[in-house]
Amino acid sequence: MKELLLIRHGEADHNVLFAQNRSLEAKKLRDPRLNSKGIQQAVDLKHRLSNLLRRRFNVELVITSPMTRTLMTSDLVFAGIKCPVLISPIPREQGDFPCDYGTEKSDLETKFPHHNFSELPEVWWTEEESLEQVADRVEEFKRFLNSRPEQKLAVVSHGVFLKTFVRSSDQYRDFRSFKNCECVRATLDEEGNLTVLN
Repeated sequence: MKELLLIRHGEADHNVLFAQNRSLEAKKLRDPRLNSKGIQQAVDLKHRLSNLLRRRFNVELVITSPMTRTLMTSDLVFAGIKCPVLISPIPREQGDFPCDYGTEKSDLETKFPHHNFSELPEVWWTEEESLEQVADRVEEFKRFLNSRPEQKLAVVSHGVFLKTFVRSSDQYRDFRSFKNCECVRATLDEEGNLTVLN
């Protein structure tokens, strides 16, 4: 049984534009960074999780999407926590607009030199992806998580991916969307069944 912390990235400018019904502008922002509110959200989440991480949830591995906003979020939330970070394209956002298209590996290596991108292809995102394809990636991600030796893992990902991940279990078909920098605790059994704990 895997114990999971499922975390959506902090706010970036495209989230603000979508909330203002300015979706055409939002969709054009390529791989946006966290804005100042998103940075503060990640710092606040780090403080909210500090007791849990110190006492009950000794995170063994952080898995993060290679999008700039998720990399920044994981860096801030897990600053000072001694555990490896694995960059994986599996929990990336649904690739259907430039705001969800990634940055080339060589550029990420320059911007985030403290991370290991060796397993990441130069171009690792998709530019046209259906919700059915996202659901297929969710199943791939469950298999990936269950193949890992670690038992306590944190996942820093995106709204559509995380909602699809949680809704993949029948009892959570109506699960709401994740808010920016929201953390949901869950377990994943060997058969790929998810149980939400909070």
